Amino acid sequence: MRARTHPPRVRTGCDLQRIEDVADAIRTFGDRYLDRVYTPVEQRAGRIGGAASLAARFAAKEAVLKLIGTADGVDLRSVEVDQEAGRPVVRLTDRARDLAEAVGLGPVDVSLSHSGDHAMAVAVAMVAPTTDPHHQHTDQHDDHHTDHHTEHGGTTA
Repeated sequence: MRARTHPPRVRTGCDLQRIEDVADAIRTFGDRYLDRVYTPVEQRAGRIGGAASLAARFAAKEAVLKLIGTADGVDLRSVEVDQEAGRPVVRLTDRARDLAEAVGLGPVDVSLSHSGDHAMAVAVAMVAPTTDPHHQHTDQHDDHHTDHHTEHGGTTA
């Protein structure tokens, strides 16, 4: 038996946040909330764009964690959403970076939006080709054998 190699694939993650929930957290917890969830770079953007900007960044953090496949033990500040040349960019550090590397995640692209009461984000990344040791293929299989293997990216909220 030999392990089957799976080609590169795309993973997606998305998240939707109520802007008022973020505004409530800021009113209730102030800097404690901001310092626990957002990096200094994100907090500066929030001072300019307000709760809508921070809600979109929170949605982006959640979308990226869905790409990775887990949020266990991940400090939300290890997923930083900044802007370069007018476009959002994601920087992963610490455990988020380590987990992304472990699943073969390539650079992350993210899109943010907010309208009315909600902010949303979609994150997309390529996953490197893998050899799945749990998916064995033998040379004895006839040429007409079709293997139906589906890989799901992201999760739903």
